[in-house]
Amino acid sequence: MIINKITTGYVIQCFDTKTDEYIGQSFIAGDIVDYEKPDGAPVKSEKQIEKVGYLPFDMVQPILED
Repeated sequence: MIINKITTGYVIQCFDTKTDEYIGQSFIAGDIVDYEKPDGAPVKSEKQIEKVGYLPFDMVQPILED
């Protein structure tokens, strides 16, 4: 069975008003996680959910062009 793991979260973007440039951003995953099938139906089986592991949230910083 294919299970989509949906994690809510947010992004913190840091902007320098003296240079008018973004200087970085952080991606923060929240605690709320939903599991659903590809058709959007919720997964109710705890046995199926337990099989879903954790993958790191590696986000890449954008390359800022001049």
